[in-house]
Amino acid sequence: MVDINFVWLNSVHEPDFVYFDGTHDWWLLVQTKSPALIHVNTTENGETVREDVRVGEDTVLLFPPYAPASYEAVGVPYANYYVRFYTDEDFISKLNIPLGRPIQLIDADSMGNLFKVLEKEFFYNFAYSQQSMALLMRLMLMKVAESVEDSSMSEQQRELINLRYDIQTRPDYQWTVKEMSERVHISVGYLQSIYKKQFGVSCMQDVLNRRVDLAKEYLASSVYSSQKIAQLCGYQSIEHFCRQFKIITGISPLQYRKQMQALQRRNAEEAKEDEDE
Repeated sequence: MVDINFVWLNSVHEPDFVYFDGTHDWWLLVQTKSPALIHVNTTENGETVREDVRVGEDTVLLFPPYAPASYEAVGVPYANYYVRFYTDEDFISKLNIPLGRPIQLIDADSMGNLFKVLEKEFFYNFAYSQQSMALLMRLMLMKVAESVEDSSMSEQQRELINLRYDIQTRPDYQWTVKEMSERVHISVGYLQSIYKKQFGVSCMQDVLNRRVDLAKEYLASSVYSSQKIAQLCGYQSIEHFCRQFKIITGISPLQYRKQMQALQRRNAEEAKEDEDE
């Protein structure tokens, strides 16, 4: 069971803001959206020692029930996202998240988006909001655990992953290896070497594969002409599109569409036969 006590986004406070709570009976998950000073309690030789850790934006903290939660602004307005919740399950302990200690998120945008969905479920109270919020909390905590396990990832690796994400979501863009290398601040030759080592495919072949995958979706599920599909997938000419499509798939776009249409008809006929039986 996971029960959300409260969730809030863009909680903004004055530059002299100080937070301390050592008596709360709920779990507290915080994502900073500004610099902050985190007060971390550690035990040395049986004594509690406070360590002050300055953190930047998109640091996450998870405080368990009854443990001191203490942080403050650092001379500028303090902002964060946070959620208070109860749970009687042991899934948190299985994730090995350091409690009360700052963790730098490796995918802050995803965590922020999850917070936004969680807030909407909490305030709108849809028919399945309780179940949805429980699943969202599990996913958010897994993203935190992911950041802990991947903390050794270098900045260059993160830039490569972000580059590949943009390639996968924007295959229509006119990508060049030169522009890619400038985005990750390395030479063209070095990019081509480490990209293939990281992802098992060259950066430009990755673009071409993604364009063809997108073209397959359009051919199978739309009535767009091959000319239109070529434009949507980033090709400057229909001839170039058809040539690359055949190189990668072994057939032309028209042949692929006919195959998909035949498969869809066959599936529809089989589904109708099952209904009639």
